[in-house]
Amino acid sequence: VKYIADLNRRLKLTELRLKGTNLFTIDEIKPVLESQEANILGIIPLFGYGRGFTNDALLEEDAATIRSLLRQLGYRDATVRVIQGVSPDGENLIITFNVNEGLPTVIGNVEITGNKAFTDAEIKSQFSPLEGRKFSRALLINTRRKILEFYQSRGFYDASVSLKFDEPQAQSQNTQNQSSQGNSDSSGQNQQNQQNPKEKIINVTFQIENEGKPVYINRVLVTGNEKTKEAAIKRAINLTPGDLLRSSDIYSSEQNLYETDVFENVNTRVVPAQNRPDGSSNRDVIVSVKEQPSRILSYGGGYSTDLGFSSFADIRLLNLFGNLWQGGARFRYSQRQQLAQFDFINPRFLRDGPKRFAPFTLSISYQRDETVTRFFRTAFDRGTFGIVQRLDQNGNPVDEIGNLAGSPTLNRFTVSAESNRTLDLKTRSLIFFRYRFEDVRLFNIESLLIKDLLQPDAKIRISGFGFTFVRDTRENCSRKYSILDIIARGEIENPCVYDSANPTRGTYITAEYNVSLPPLGANIGFNKFQASFNGYYSWGKLSKVTFAARGVLGLANVFAKGNRFSTTFPELGSVLPISERFFAGGSNTLRGFDFEGAGPRVAVVPTGQFFNSKGEQIFLTPFTVPFGGNALAIVNLEARIPFGENFRLVPFYDGGNVFRSIRDFVNPPDAIPSDVFRRNLRSLWSHTIGLGLRFKTPIGGEIGFDYGYLLNPPTFIIPQPIPPDAVYRLHQGQVHFRFSQAF
Repeated sequence: VKYIADLNRRLKLTELRLKGTNLFTIDEIKPVLESQEANILGIIPLFGYGRGFTNDALLEEDAATIRSLLRQLGYRDATVRVIQGVSPDGENLIITFNVNEGLPTVIGNVEITGNKAFTDAEIKSQFSPLEGRKFSRALLINTRRKILEFYQSRGFYDASVSLKFDEPQAQSQNTQNQSSQGNSDSSGQNQQNQQNPKEKIINVTFQIENEGKPVYINRVLVTGNEKTKEAAIKRAINLTPGDLLRSSDIYSSEQNLYETDVFENVNTRVVPAQNRPDGSSNRDVIVSVKEQPSRILSYGGGYSTDLGFSSFADIRLLNLFGNLWQGGARFRYSQRQQLAQFDFINPRFLRDGPKRFAPFTLSISYQRDETVTRFFRTAFDRGTFGIVQRLDQNGNPVDEIGNLAGSPTLNRFTVSAESNRTLDLKTRSLIFFRYRFEDVRLFNIESLLIKDLLQPDAKIRISGFGFTFVRDTRENCSRKYSILDIIARGEIENPCVYDSANPTRGTYITAEYNVSLPPLGANIGFNKFQASFNGYYSWGKLSKVTFAARGVLGLANVFAKGNRFSTTFPELGSVLPISERFFAGGSNTLRGFDFEGAGPRVAVVPTGQFFNSKGEQIFLTPFTVPFGGNALAIVNLEARIPFGENFRLVPFYDGGNVFRSIRDFVNPPDAIPSDVFRRNLRSLWSHTIGLGLRFKTPIGGEIGFDYGYLLNPPTFIIPQPIPPDAVYRLHQGQVHFRFSQAF
């Protein structure tokens, strides 16, 4: 037997089309179709087909898929015909799915039967009205689920709900039979309606089966635990003897145990127990667990030009003392940095509402860092050529007169403890409580050009409490739901989803207060308050445009100066330590300034000899350094305007500044020409306008480019050895790059 195949010509499937319906587009349903259009990446495996792919069997499957989608939307009599066409040049294949929707099927009467514990009105209040809506199996199945959840939330653990509806064919036949029994006028009218029907009606019935009575928890039994205490497991689950038995509580209890990472397997069984006197049922709940190793150890090492040879070791314990507590230790060692950190977490420290707990976190760390000079390079004016300290010809740090001074080193010891309490779940409102002790010491700073600025903060101890309030209602209402999403869910109840990265409406409010108290071991006492308000708005014809606004206010004062003093800069005693001071400027605050370049500045006149990387002696001119302050005010306004699918233009305004003190913020002091130091500390409200571009990446998130133009750039006086003094004005234009929104 010899088979002879005539391949004829080879076509390229270039286009799939859909006609006869506007319920969805071909692009929306392409993900569920078997036929594939030609793809330029088709030569690469897994990326598609170079000339497209289809055949008669696949086309029949695709037609059946489209019919199924139409039926899910209520068009139960829809038909789909496949038309194969060829382009005029005879090279390309074009497939058209021609749809005949037919009559839509509409939900008529909705009945609830078998219910005794609750009325029809109580049950129907759990879902949106169905009468008059297009028939959808997904919609009815989701409605049945809501009814079942309603029963189970009230303890009817054994209840079940079945779904019944009258087929349109049977209803049509019943209508015809009833019409033949009526009078002639009525019969004629019915026949006319049947000859020109606009829709088909289907009646739906939700049958409540095995309603019974509420089921209560009799005992909670735990098995399989070897190292974990039974009391710790019972505290982690949401099952309490005497409470109503709910499926949601069983599911959340299993999730709580899995989230501890202590258990490999969790299985919950419900077994009958003796009934209660009122006839309701009792059940024993058996929680079976299988533990897994709860110790995680990781270690390694490497080399970098900044740190030299380095190594690390981390150990994590997930079940301390069998209480489902967590603890860990982290060690980092290199030639220029060392770190030791210990932490303890109790996930269920305090009750935080019904069936919720607030965690408690304790952390202790010690850090020694000899790379502190890296943090100063970006803050200096470019006149220093990147030099931040005095070095001799051999690269060793020296002081002003040339004596060896050693490498500048930062030592930091920190102890912190924190917990929180939920105020409102709907608005995501929480309040955090914490205690912090921090001892920061700077050593060998004589070689640094800004030694006099750092000297008052060479030994700082902070000890006190802090409170932070957070309220977050940010949502994104611009998400596009495909027809496949709608069919799968039956309906989209709330098109807005929580989105902190790209909100289109809602607010984000924070308020933080910290206090450092000498009676608790601090050598400086201060109050510090910072609040911010972010608002996002979209409305009316501009619904695709998001208007975003932010306001930030920071206020602080030092009430116990301790031993902080500086003969060169005596005003430093009334300003917060550098680690607590307010700074602003950059891509996320004031975009007309460089990073943390806003606010007061201090002029520094370098003294001593300086050498570049080649060992050549150079001369450094005086420069300015951002000083920070005790007060901060920022206003950001921007409009996020989409164009195309992946781009947005963002015109913006930024206003505000950093102020040396609260008094300077309320009433800026007059500039005294002869007092250069105080003139440089004077800050005025700044104005920045600009334009940004946002690009949506294929992997999620956005890349942002912003150009900010500072309308009133501040000027600073830099003393010169020979008068007159120099005037330094900040650059007006700044370009910023970012992988997120500005706020």
